[in-house]
Amino acid sequence: MGEIMGLSATRLTCFALLSALEEDLRLRIEFAMYGVPAEQVLGTERAEEALKRFSRDQGSSSSPSLPDLLPYVDFADSYQILNSASRNLEQREADFIRENTPLLQKLVPVRNRVAHTRPLDFDDLPTALDVVKHFSQASQIDTPRCDQVLAELDRDPSFVLGLEIRFPDVSLDSGTRHNLPIPDFDETGFIGRRSVARSLIRTIRGPYPVISLVGDGGIGKTSLALKAAYEILDSPDNPFDAVVWTTARNALLTAGEIKRIQGAVKDSLGMLRLAAEELGGKPATNDPMEEVLEYMQHFRVLLILDNLETVLDAKLREFLRELPNGSKVLITSRIGIGALENPIRVEPLEKGEAINLLRSLAKIRSVNALQNLSPATVDSIIDRTSAHPLYIKWFVSVVQSGRRPEDALKSGLLLDYCMSNVYDYISETGRLVLRSLQTLAGTHNQAELAYLNELDVKPLQTAILELITTNFVLMRTASAGNAVVTEYELSEFALSYLEKHHPVSEEEQRWLRERNAGLFAYGEQITLKSKLDRYDANSLDVRGAKDFSVAAKLLEALSLIYRSELAIAIEIITDAQELAPDYHECYRIEALARTAGHNLHGANAAFEKALELNSESSALNWFYARFLIKDFGQPQVGLKFLQKAASLDPGSSTIRIEIAKTHQQLGNDERAREACLSLLNSPETALEIKSRVLEIYVKSAMSAAGRLYGLGDYAGCLELLEGLKEVLESLQGVTADDLVRDRVNYARSLSRGIGIKTSDNYLKQASTLINVSLARWLGVSSNEGNDRAYGTVKTVQMERGFGFAKPADGGSDIFFHATDFRPMEEFSQVRIGSEISYRKIMKSGKWRAVEVWLVER
Repeated sequence: MGEIMGLSATRLTCFALLSALEEDLRLRIEFAMYGVPAEQVLGTERAEEALKRFSRDQGSSSSPSLPDLLPYVDFADSYQILNSASRNLEQREADFIRENTPLLQKLVPVRNRVAHTRPLDFDDLPTALDVVKHFSQASQIDTPRCDQVLAELDRDPSFVLGLEIRFPDVSLDSGTRHNLPIPDFDETGFIGRRSVARSLIRTIRGPYPVISLVGDGGIGKTSLALKAAYEILDSPDNPFDAVVWTTARNALLTAGEIKRIQGAVKDSLGMLRLAAEELGGKPATNDPMEEVLEYMQHFRVLLILDNLETVLDAKLREFLRELPNGSKVLITSRIGIGALENPIRVEPLEKGEAINLLRSLAKIRSVNALQNLSPATVDSIIDRTSAHPLYIKWFVSVVQSGRRPEDALKSGLLLDYCMSNVYDYISETGRLVLRSLQTLAGTHNQAELAYLNELDVKPLQTAILELITTNFVLMRTASAGNAVVTEYELSEFALSYLEKHHPVSEEEQRWLRERNAGLFAYGEQITLKSKLDRYDANSLDVRGAKDFSVAAKLLEALSLIYRSELAIAIEIITDAQELAPDYHECYRIEALARTAGHNLHGANAAFEKALELNSESSALNWFYARFLIKDFGQPQVGLKFLQKAASLDPGSSTIRIEIAKTHQQLGNDERAREACLSLLNSPETALEIKSRVLEIYVKSAMSAAGRLYGLGDYAGCLELLEGLKEVLESLQGVTADDLVRDRVNYARSLSRGIGIKTSDNYLKQASTLINVSLARWLGVSSNEGNDRAYGTVKTVQMERGFGFAKPADGGSDIFFHATDFRPMEEFSQVRIGSEISYRKIMKSGKWRAVEVWLVER
């Protein structure tokens, strides 16, 4: 049985069952109410409505009898009348009808769908069959018509094809005019996609004048359009005065061939002419477009243009641009029409829905070869058909015709049907991208495709959009951190079709693979460098091979930034962002370029965008923190991002060192020392790292110790000096630079000063012991190195090359000159608040600083 025949047979079988049950119920009413006047049986209101229907259908009659009027009574009324007449029935029959009234109620919506040519649900036929069988098999009630129909269906199911669906009580449609066809999913009912159908209905009711269902041929676009149109038609708040259906379908897929439809519409004017004739009820004028627009101006019309890809032309776009308010156009097409539409992409069925469709078809069509398949075999079939509705239906038809299932799955007939009318629309650039996707299987992002095909951003994006609208390419999106990653791949149908009809030459395949291999090798180098030091500004956080081509662009931009060629660097970065808008490094490198150009607010915005995409990158939090601390003047905020980076990478000494330095910069000396001690006391911290940490620790400890000394808090100062002594004595093999040694000498001078100034014997003794221990650590005698002092820069005259410092131990300000710095270049780094170490000498009767070291910039 062909597909169209199968689809009609389902509705006709439902009709045969329902009309048989109705007739049996009417016979029971006639039996129970024999001789009772019709008005008394039906009630006044029911009798008047039945008489009106009877007169409209049969012509006038002075006094129709009860048997004449019963066919014009609603189905629900029939079992309600029987329940009311239960006293006239045998008790067991009355009880049976009352107990089974819920079953009869389930048939009301089924009957409405059959009678009013509405889409059937997938369980309508099984429901009708189960109820009729239940009544037929019951001994409590006599159902001769049900028995007869069931026997006939069992003997020859095709007898229903000779029936005409006509329920006598169907009233003339006084609502919205329409010419919607009977849906093509009658055989199984509408399976799956309920949420898509609801979304489509909301969209049609929304503000969009043009809505399109876009997808492969046979994916179910027409079924969805009909489902939505019928639901809108039957809704109590239907916004349309008319629903008009036209189709440009030019081929049908059968089990053995693709059949061209004779007389199919060949252009958009042909579709509009059909619409005009339907709306006007007469042949269209010479300008059907203007005629349809005029109807849509005066009436609210939902115009459905089915299979539009076969007639896509400039005239149609002109028509869509001029649509009046209130009317809508719903399009089904394998090709999108661009900016004029609000597109809804139709994807294959969910796997469970596809399995349900396959098993339902096999059962309804009695295809024995498919009815008892194991779940694993069914899963395999669904995978090979890609859960494509038409493929599944066609597969069942092929097996039903006698061919083996494996032969049906190998046939290329379906591919030709689904991809016909589409390939010719694709530009040469689009075909270039298709060939790269054919050669290198899998998903690819824009950056990869631009590199592989040597395309700039704009022509590539134009080609990708073209391939998406023609349904050759699928767009896949997935979450990656806070970003949404977008990639592209060939649909399975497209790949099979291209391999069959447009294979890539061996030479082009070789060129593409070599180019891809070169990119991969370069990307591996980038990845290796990042693994060596991810906190180096020149390292790039590469998420995988798909980032390699963009990473190469960003490294080129970095090179330009260092050469101060910022305008060119920004151009390259902008291209990278268009190719990979989800890649956070595109925005970090932009931030570096903006910082180099002194556009700090632009740099901050770029960093914020990068963090939106990947807030869980320790390196990105680190780089942003450094920018906030060193460039943007927000060290307190920067500290928070450093702490976030440390929580993401707790083993990084680089981050922990920076946290200690930032605490020190903010004057949080105690927190700075705590951060340092955690690193110094850890056996996992390398010796060279400990040397850097020791410098921070000593500097912080001495800064705090100097303040306490100046305040006269000698006990607090000695406590810090004792802590310094213990830290120094605990370190083995750690190299101390001159600045650290100088700071330790400063600690000695503080301890000696406390010994002189305090009258507390305990503090005097403690200061002496500390001085001796620190001298031992320095490798000098306890009396050596007493001539160096410390201070903080109070004023500086850079252009004149001198300044004054405030000594740490109090006293008058002391003069220093640029020529006294070691090395002299350090003078250019001096700022108010900088700490210096110096030797004090008397010259011309005044103290001045010589042999000056810049301790803290």
